[in-house]
Order: sequence, then structure tokens, then C-alpha cells
Amino acid sequence: MAETSPSLSVHVKVTVDPSNSEAFLKALEPTYKNVIAEPLNIFAEVYKDENNPGVFKFVENWNATLDHMMNVQQHKPYYKHYHEVVEPMFIKPQEVEIFSRIPGNEWASVRKEFYPGRT
Repeated sequence: MAETSPSLSVHVKVTVDPSNSEAFLKALEPTYKNVIAEPLNIFAEVYKDENNPGVFKFVENWNATLDHMMNVQQHKPYYKHYHEVVEPMFIKPQEVEIFSRIPGNEWASVRKEFYPGRT
């Protein structure tokens, strides 16, 4: 059955001083765990730019409307702590992009074997 509920993909690019990379990931971890525990979160993954140390991107897919993301999700208390801890590490402003999912399943694929041990 094709997925027809509202779905968004949030892409966040963060640039920290490369010397703060490990500290950034450590500070991100509690927020990441809170995000993946949210019932409307359907995917989350963190990436690093191998050619540009200190550059990270996280992708979060949500079964939610833009209104929910802007008026409910982004106001969760764990984001406040995240911003207080990591923003001093930024050497560039954080970049956020939000994309809407194309309805149906023709443009979606996930290989379970790529994520061993994850449900």
C-alpha cells in the first residue's frame, strides 16, 4: 500500500571547528536519542563530510506536517539544551532545509541489511 500521510525530510548542516568534532558528536547524542524516540520520527542518520572535517549533516524523516514541525517539534526541551551546548562550537551558521516526500512508494527504498541490529 502506498504511503499517503504527510511526510517531511529535514536536512541540517552544521560546521564546527574540526578540533571540536568529537565534542560535537558527544553533545549531539542525547538529542539524537530523543529524536529517534519521537513517535513521528521515521528515520534519522548523521553524516560527516570526509573532505571537510567538522562538517556534519543530519537527515531526519518525519511523518508530520510542516506546521507540526514548526509549532510543536522544534520547541521540545531537548533542542534548547542542544543549541546551548553546540552553538558555541559553530564556525558557520547552521543550515536547515525541509523537503516534502513524494507521495507513494516509487521513490523510497531502504535495505534492512544495511542497518544490522537496528529496528
